[in-house]
Amino acid sequence: MEMQASEGVVFRFRRPSGSTAPEPSTAMTEALRQLSVAREMEPLLQAAQRAGREVVIEVFQSSDGQPLLIHTAMLPDTRI
Repeated sequence: MEMQASEGVVFRFRRPSGSTAPEPSTAMTEALRQLSVAREMEPLLQAAQRAGREVVIEVFQSSDGQPLLIHTAMLPDTRI
């Protein structure tokens, strides 16, 4: 599942194939939104903005939906 969090930030939720975990809760989505505006994220967000790219915050979940790992990165440049 992927959702646009705010301008320049995308959330992706990854789970094992065939998983029947429920969609992310409102509280999880809000926590990620707070992460996307944290002071510690500013250098990555600024670098992405200068490069004309977006930032992705990926949450890798167990088959029952428990978050196991949160990964942040700039998305590849899709301009041709």
